[in-house]
Amino acid sequence: MKETSDIDLLMRISEGDRHAFRELYQRYTPVLYPFVKSLCKDGALCEDIVQEVFIRIWDNRVKAVNIKQVRSYLFKAAKNRFLNELRKQKSEQRLINNLLYNGIGTETPEQQLTFKEGMRLGDEALSRLSPKRRTIVEMSTREELSLDEIADRVGSSKNVVKKLLYQGLAMMKKYKFY
Repeated sequence: MKETSDIDLLMRISEGDRHAFRELYQRYTPVLYPFVKSLCKDGALCEDIVQEVFIRIWDNRVKAVNIKQVRSYLFKAAKNRFLNELRKQKSEQRLINNLLYNGIGTETPEQQLTFKEGMRLGDEALSRLSPKRRTIVEMSTREELSLDEIADRVGSSKNVVKKLLYQGLAMMKKYKFY
């Protein structure tokens, strides 16, 4: 039996065909994951990056027919997603260092412990969110991006971002953090 071309799969995906999406995912995950793993040694993060690349294709499936070189597109998208993750981690580390050196250094040990416990609870609550909700909540709360900026970065509409943000914040409140 002849294998379906990538272009045919993308056309079917743009029409909402989940089977075509599954086939594309199964075709490229075995080569994409080792590539991401070569960039990043954290297995869980590698899986998240690969998943998010494919989630983005599905979320923007109407535009999937515009992709001409699927393999190149996937590798570039994965590399860009990894670089965004590095930038985010650097930004978070700078924020933490800033708080530790400028804000907490003069605080009492109890206040320092309360801050660290709050950070731990916040990270725990965030970890319970889906990857997309977590990304949107982090962009809003930690990077202080607007809904429009977040929508541009994640490739979704402003209304979808708003909905996912509010759902994520509601879930965090449920976990008694935010």
